Amino acid sequence: MRISTLTLGLVLLAACSKSPSSEPTTTPEPAGETPPPATDDGGGEERPGLTAAACEEQGGKVIGDIGDGAIHRPEYRCPDSGEAPIGSIVADPGGPMGVEGSVCCK
Repeated sequence: MRISTLTLGLVLLAACSKSPSSEPTTTPEPAGETPPPATDDGGGEERPGLTAAACEEQGGKVIGDIGDGAIHRPEYRCPDSGEAPIGSIVADPGGPMGVEGSVCCK
């Protein structure tokens, strides 16, 4: 009888330790790195999309993101002027687009 009780205990233990058969299908965001919307300027309005050429035509300068998403945050200010960016850089039709994104600063 003792062997049967031990066997039953081991079977129950093995059954309880199995992981669920279905794994989550989404990949969680890295801890502490939830990027805010790329076009919010802090006032709830979206930044207009500009090509790099249109930015420079307006007297602006293209500022690229260094990979931490800082330029996309509502509180981001341009390094030279201290003002909010005038727009988010969009790709030229048929042209390449930077992975990290860019903004137009005056």
